[in-house]
Amino acid sequence: HQHQHQHQHQHHREHQRQRRRLRRHHLLLQHIPLWRLDATKSLSDFKITVTSKSGGTATYNVHKGILATGARANAYFVKLFTNSPGPMCQLTLAASAANAFPVFLDFCYSSEGKLDAETHIGAALKYIAVYFGNSALFEKICAFIVKDLTWQTAPTYYAEADLYDLEKLSAAAARMCALHFPSADHDELILLKTGLFSTIIESPHLTCDSKLLSRRVADYCRAHSAELTSELLLAITPAKKMPEIAPKEALYLYERAVLYLPQEKGRGSLRQRCMDAGNPFIQTWLKRALWLDLLPCAGDITTAKNEHVIPGFTTQSNLQTAGVEAQQVL
Repeated sequence: HQHQHQHQHQHHREHQRQRRRLRRHHLLLQHIPLWRLDATKSLSDFKITVTSKSGGTATYNVHKGILATGARANAYFVKLFTNSPGPMCQLTLAASAANAFPVFLDFCYSSEGKLDAETHIGAALKYIAVYFGNSALFEKICAFIVKDLTWQTAPTYYAEADLYDLEKLSAAAARMCALHFPSADHDELILLKTGLFSTIIESPHLTCDSKLLSRRVADYCRAHSAELTSELLLAITPAKKMPEIAPKEALYLYERAVLYLPQEKGRGSLRQRCMDAGNPFIQTWLKRALWLDLLPCAGDITTAKNEHVIPGFTTQSNLQTAGVEAQQVL
């Protein structure tokens, strides 16, 4: 009788444990969006295939009733489901928008309208909200960006806003980058496209020490040497904002000026500002150029230039220009 009682007690405890496991499983399922479950278990009735422009494809098993009805309905899918009875659609999105797509679906499926937004997909979610006509998402992501846009995150928002043609966000992020240029993430600034970087330098909101600015600009020129032009160099080295050049960058920027701004002259010219920086290497460099220019037997200037390793000089006219400047300085 005692053995039978123990067996019944163990059976009851096991039954209780099984009920608790089922309850936890049920609660877990309640918090997992249906689109994340197996299509047969969630009774999915539509597929969305998203292809990233940077490569990679993902397929999502979704539900028409959720995407096209309720407080988080999408005008895009309302029109699609009304006009096209097909079981699937294909979308091609930029990399960050493709990465943000699961977050977008989670928001649509959330009973509370929870949005797990992060800086690197903030602009992409705003683009998705506009593209799919989801007013609830638009309101939510705008509120997030207002709080999240700081000098630390501004370069990321600036690059992403430009990618999705979000003009207001782009302007706000550019202003933030200019106001906090010395503190902004240097690596993120270097990654900006040339047009975006020059906009920051030209901004009336730019506040930065001249020598620090010259160092930042020199680093940017090195990273984008293949894209460097005379127009870009002029735009990012304005005398009004960069009257003084950091001595360590004077030689490098002087070389860029010789290569890309051969006609620029005067006290405010980049070359003159570099010479005024007091870098002794520039004096030595100009002496070499002057010496080569005055060599009586140097019929082949290119050979002489290569033998004496004078960076930046590629033509006779460049050597002559440096020779004149050397005579002025020495």
